[in-house]
Amino acid sequence: MITEKNIDNLYRITSNLSYKDYKAGKITGRGLNKKMSYFLSDETKEARDMLNLAYKAEPTREEEEQVKAYLLKIRYAQPELLEQSNPNYEQWKNARSA
Repeated sequence: MITEKNIDNLYRITSNLSYKDYKAGKITGRGLNKKMSYFLSDETKEARDMLNLAYKAEPTREEEEQVKAYLLKIRYAQPELLEQSNPNYEQWKNARSA
């Protein structure tokens, strides 16, 4: 079973990686025609896929193990991703609890 804490950690990871990708984006155009373009990195896409697996109504045992292994890898290799640095996290948390 994937716990709420694990789902919360996956959201934090996805949120932080997405924000990092956004900050690395490029601004194009001039004046009012300025546009921000950015792409999600493979690392962010992997985190998003794990979050989607966690949200499934009935994840299989293999999917649960895959999510837990991913979280363990992040916890030891990149623990800073578990700290919330994206300001949008609180909005998500409040909308989710309402």
